[in-house]
Amino acid sequence: MTHEQLKKNVQQVLDIWGQQKPEVEKAYAVNDPRKLELIQPAIDQLEWVVEQSEELENPHTGKMYHALAPNNYRERIEFIKVQKNSHYAVIQLTMLYDEMKKKAARLRVQQ
Repeated sequence: MTHEQLKKNVQQVLDIWGQQKPEVEKAYAVNDPRKLELIQPAIDQLEWVVEQSEELENPHTGKMYHALAPNNYRERIEFIKVQKNSHYAVIQLTMLYDEMKKKAARLRVQQ
């Protein structure tokens, strides 16, 4: 995937999240049973766009990671998946989206 395609995909995912977020937050605030249906597409979108980014090697650990992956991404996304009923899942998901957006902006500046 080219840098321009990734940039476009990131923006699309962020726009979709911007539309989904209020409804997801409201569903969790009132404990709407549809909350699990609403959060799953947001999780899938985030995972998809992160996995589309370049894989890099951490120079300190030698482990591979995706360029758009926020710190502790794997652990945090797994927490969200396991704790989907908890409002902390929405908080964590929002934080991941915000951090991914910052990483994407930093990558744009570097290139």
